[in-house]
Amino acid sequence: MAQTAQDTPDNSRQAPTVQSIALALPPYTFSAEEAEAQLRGIFEAQGEDPAIVSQMVRNSGIKSRFLARPPSFYLEERGLTARNGAFQEVAVELGVAAARQALDEAGLRPDEVDLIIDTSCTGVMIPALDVYVANALELRADVRRMPLTEAGCAAGATSMAFASDYLRGRPDAVVLLLSVELPSLTLQLDDATRANVVSAAIFGDGAAAVVLSNRPAKQASFEHLAHTTVLFPNTQEIMGFDLRSEGFKIILSRRIPLLVKRELRGQVDAFLERQGLSLKEIGFFVLHPGGTKVLDNVRDVLDLSEEQVGAARRTLATYGNLSSASVHFVAHELLARDEVLPGQFGLTVAMGPGFTLELALLRGVK
Repeated sequence: MAQTAQDTPDNSRQAPTVQSIALALPPYTFSAEEAEAQLRGIFEAQGEDPAIVSQMVRNSGIKSRFLARPPSFYLEERGLTARNGAFQEVAVELGVAAARQALDEAGLRPDEVDLIIDTSCTGVMIPALDVYVANALELRADVRRMPLTEAGCAAGATSMAFASDYLRGRPDAVVLLLSVELPSLTLQLDDATRANVVSAAIFGDGAAAVVLSNRPAKQASFEHLAHTTVLFPNTQEIMGFDLRSEGFKIILSRRIPLLVKRELRGQVDAFLERQGLSLKEIGFFVLHPGGTKVLDNVRDVLDLSEEQVGAARRTLATYGNLSSASVHFVAHELLARDEVLPGQFGLTVAMGPGFTLELALLRGVK
């Protein structure tokens, strides 16, 4: 297969490089035991077998999560207006905090940012979050802005790809990525479908900010060498949200694990072959932890060890599925544990509505 522009790795010394990754979390936590007790009562009232709810929570692999609001809020405020109002307030707080910390850690001033890309699919803001962050941090008036509001769990990887393309065309630029997701605010208390129960059991709230530039990183990090996107035809009904008057109704099809098993290995092998590499040469993996079963499928299909999916597994256990922010949390975990070695190749794997697969080739630096 011929290479495309996005598939071609950048082997120059100054490839787009992650300068920093900063996380921000809301103040409320929700343990697995609390989740099981709350969700059993909620969904039993809707006709679901409480034993099944308990099983789903226990099998989720999640020990704790962070919430935008205290648990009582979700029982009292059920409508879209209240939920989306909370999203706007908390998203701005977390977004500003994560962005400010990421710039500080990168040793950059806010007025050095040339492009800000923000991702979120769990609330609606017009103007988008990037406007609020730009004003709060006093970014330049001519800063470029790109909100990605409907790309779901894949959006963190998608934004990295757009940022890298931008930096290849503008070698002196600085890009700020921002992923703020508050999935707890999409919980539907009157929906006892398995998709909604699964969603309630696995998703958590949080934000991540990433600074990229072509400059050498100040600490151990990684470069973004190449990427590709695969849109599988006629799969738009298997993942996403149905926006209704009562809020966001989750769509999660049982076809997802089957699609992963059938397609993932072939797509990964083809992508790496175009870079002159094989899976055996990949040393670290930035995997979106969509859930325990999805992560197990990715591990098995790619013939990975449990150690190689460890960062994704720990992220899922500590924070839950953070939608677009998850890949940044996993990358942060890898870097914090010194699991990215200089010169070592890495692979990002993320999936989202569409149904879309995002792959990226990385390389450790310093």
